[in-house]
Amino acid sequence: MDSKQFEADIQYLGSFLTECSFNNNIIDAVSQCELTHQLSVSISEQVPIDDPSKKAAYVRLILDGVYSLQDGSEASCKYHMVIHGKFMIDKSVPDEDFEAKLWFNGSAAVYGIARSKMEVMSSMVLNHGKIELPMVNMYELLKAQFEKENKS
Repeated sequence: MDSKQFEADIQYLGSFLTECSFNNNIIDAVSQCELTHQLSVSISEQVPIDDPSKKAAYVRLILDGVYSLQDGSEASCKYHMVIHGKFMIDKSVPDEDFEAKLWFNGSAAVYGIARSKMEVMSSMVLNHGKIELPMVNMYELLKAQFEKENKS
């Protein structure tokens, strides 16, 4: 099937990390580790772009977590990552539609990139293995995030 007919009108322009840290005191854990993972998503206001027929904005994800042994010891690897992805869309698309696509399509795309970056970086920090972030249902995560923000 030709995927061209299913291409999204929002397009990915690139991503970058602004913060990334690991605090690792796991000596040699290959199995029996547990991941506690937190994720929050935000989008920016529109930003300038060279193409006058397009508009652009950023999606930002903040990931924090602890990868720890389940044996009750203090051994763990704590991480913090802030990653931004830039997206563009045709100027004729209403701002509300662009924002919705940033929240859902953009955050899902950037989370996939964050997952691969985490695997690569954690494999260099840990003696054995790597941190594999779980798949996330971005719709449900954002729904819960919006509900929590509306209660505040």
